[in-house]
Amino acid sequence: MSGAGIPPLADPPRCRAAVGTLRLMRSFLIAATAGAIAMTGVGTAQAADDVTVMTRNIFLGADLGPALRATSGGEFLGAVGEIVRQVEATNFRKRAKGLAEEIQQRKPDLIGLQEAALWRKGKVDLNAVYSQQPTATKVVQDFVKILLKEVNKGKAKYEVVKIQNEFDFEAPADLDNNLTTGTSGAEANYRLTMRDAILKRKGVGIKTKDLRGKQYTKKNSFTAKVANFVTVTSRRGWLSTRVKVKDGRWFTFANTHLEAFDDRTVVPSIRARQAKEFAKAMAKVKGPLIALGDFNSDSPGLVPGDEQAFEALTKAGFKDIGTTTPLSCCIADSYDLKNGGSIADFDHRVDQIFTTTPKKVTRLKTWVVGREQSFGYWHSDHAGVVGKYALK
Repeated sequence: MSGAGIPPLADPPRCRAAVGTLRLMRSFLIAATAGAIAMTGVGTAQAADDVTVMTRNIFLGADLGPALRATSGGEFLGAVGEIVRQVEATNFRKRAKGLAEEIQQRKPDLIGLQEAALWRKGKVDLNAVYSQQPTATKVVQDFVKILLKEVNKGKAKYEVVKIQNEFDFEAPADLDNNLTTGTSGAEANYRLTMRDAILKRKGVGIKTKDLRGKQYTKKNSFTAKVANFVTVTSRRGWLSTRVKVKDGRWFTFANTHLEAFDDRTVVPSIRARQAKEFAKAMAKVKGPLIALGDFNSDSPGLVPGDEQAFEALTKAGFKDIGTTTPLSCCIADSYDLKNGGSIADFDHRVDQIFTTTPKKVTRLKTWVVGREQSFGYWHSDHAGVVGKYALK
């Protein structure tokens, strides 16, 4: 889909629609099914064929929507400047400390990260936008590097298994809200490389191999015409690895992040089409499968249409082995993670854990982490979901 703007119902984790009736219905359905997904207590010892996994959207730190919706060059430069200020205000260096505590507390064997942003800057270069060939190289913040530095201060140590670049875009920023200063109104170029990553715990006998990954096709990706002169495509994808924990059996672990900017009134929606691509790719993997990530979808959804991707996966044989107790999404005022937000904002879920091999993957226990502030900030606009599973 292409056009001059983003659909008004874009990005369900950050949209607070007036959906009181739907929320009441959702609460009833969750209560009715709570017994089926209740957490099962287990001992502290981990069997050789048990695995603990985490899905964690760590939040890129800013709202891209105003920049993508800009209708003029000046509006676009100002929106990019506001993005830069939001990234500074949402303070990933502090948020990473809280994320690290979550990981140290649950000690997952494998972690799927979404929105693992890499922010860079360079000199003003309008051609980087026109040609969509980013050139900025000076690292401002590498979220994966920052997170690992904090995590690895603890007893459990982690390392990157695979990291994959997705959306990569650079634009000039009006940092002082004055289009008469700088070069063509901008003071610097800022570049966002959106990434997904898989981390594994070190030193506990976790082996990985057969690393794979792919972006979703361009035809199944969101596009927007920015400032009436350049069409931008939001690229997303999936990545996977085969894993063996200690003396257990080999299985496949996969991580993805489906489109957030989506028109829910379109059937099938962009994220539903991406879900079908993901299901097709996962049908080819070997052994038991644990697939997780931010699917921006659940059934029932927060508003009609949100359920499309979730239902596309369940129709393809995916079984939900995550949890709705408690709900894990999302802070409404995600651009003020210091003073904004409330526990009441967690009123739905989009962070899922699935398997296509339910006879070989048994849920033992689930947790939701990060529904509180630490070090003065919410850890992300999402909470994290952790699951412990037995592989048969």
